[in-house]
Amino acid sequence: MSLKKGLMYVFLANLLNLCISLIKGFVLPKYLSIEAYAMIQSYLLYVSYIGLLHFGYLDGLYLKYGGQKFENIDALEINLARGNTILLQLLFTIPAIAISLILKNYVLLFFSLSILPVNIVTLYKNLFQATGLFKTYGRLLNVTTLLSFIGTLILLFFFHLESAFYYIFILVFVDYLIWILLEINLFENYKIPFKLQFSLKNLAKHIKSGFVLMLGNFSSIMMTSMDRWFIKILLTVEEFAYYSFAVRVENLITVFITPVITTMYNYFCQTKDTKNIKNITKTCLLVGLCLIGCAFPVKFILETFLTKYYDSSAIIFLLFSTQALYLIIKGVYVNIYKSRKEQNKYFKQLVLVIIIGFLLNLLLINIFHNTICVALATLISVLIWFGICLFSIPEIRLGFKELIVLVISLILYNFLGFYVNSYLGFIIYYGCLLMLLIIFMKDTLIQFLNIIKSLIVKKGVKQ
Repeated sequence: MSLKKGLMYVFLANLLNLCISLIKGFVLPKYLSIEAYAMIQSYLLYVSYIGLLHFGYLDGLYLKYGGQKFENIDALEINLARGNTILLQLLFTIPAIAISLILKNYVLLFFSLSILPVNIVTLYKNLFQATGLFKTYGRLLNVTTLLSFIGTLILLFFFHLESAFYYIFILVFVDYLIWILLEINLFENYKIPFKLQFSLKNLAKHIKSGFVLMLGNFSSIMMTSMDRWFIKILLTVEEFAYYSFAVRVENLITVFITPVITTMYNYFCQTKDTKNIKNITKTCLLVGLCLIGCAFPVKFILETFLTKYYDSSAIIFLLFSTQALYLIIKGVYVNIYKSRKEQNKYFKQLVLVIIIGFLLNLLLINIFHNTICVALATLISVLIWFGICLFSIPEIRLGFKELIVLVISLILYNFLGFYVNSYLGFIIYYGCLLMLLIIFMKDTLIQFLNIIKSLIVKKGVKQ
């Protein structure tokens, strides 16, 4: 499958995800108490670390099958991957359940029950992404989103339940249901039966090859969640809820970033054209700066609909700024590291950035004691990571003109977000961004518009 088609499939899947996540992201905070919302976000924070428990086995498989075709993978290899994953995760699931029952902590219990299905689904996601099955990957995202959304609406508007217990239960239930649907899909479409086969040699081999990449991914999660841990431990439940809401809204923009991150690895495994990769980097910059403008409509919603979370507005603009940088860091640089098997370089960079981020968070939260300083520390850390990436692969480095656009846009963007109302800020930001792009990045802008035009024309011809 071509890069454009792959991007389109995952983008359309994530577009549906965006629409539903927008509704869910604003409806839950509106009707649930701050305490219940904070409990749900605590569960989601814990679940984000489940990927650490496969010790890199799934990442080893991801690296092995990058650029291959799924139909060429032997059924025995799929059965081994499934069996080894189940065996490894049960070693953590059983004691975790026992501990949660002893402590009588239902959030920890649900986390324990999530370990197995989350990593099994991650196994299949990795295989689909690595082998270019973006259409299947997109459907998986759609079904997951729809099921959790429908379940949430039923609990909220039919049963009128306010306890976080039921909403977390729905998330766990959907994880297991998705696993079952994936097994049915593998059997019906690829004739792969559900068999549990094990090989300690196979397990050890892929853990060895994927362990560093897993540490890198784990470090990336640490990088993006460290701020919430500082707030959860050092500030109040209400401040954690406000910040978690901002993070939840920030995650909506990943709907557009995910297609790039998902499809680029398969693409970079097959191409080494540095000129083309540099053009992709410039396009990522353009797209990232356009996407972060979504924060202005979000601010409008906070001004008119969800006023009890208005204090999250400033945090949202700082966190959205990081996404323009993450699109380049994760979409281009991290995928290049993976395709070149340079996981060690990726991991070392992340460790350095995490140490810097930790010290910045610790310093600023002790001086100012508020959530805005934590978001600022996160932005500074990501800027440092971005700078490290620029010098790590000089042949695809952004030029002086592109960096001017980036710096001016981020400064203007945050100024408008902090001090100007939503609709006026929206108009000024996009107007100034368009002028900057015309002056400094005209070729990239024209190239991007031509890509959009060609996709629309192709879609029209097919219809």
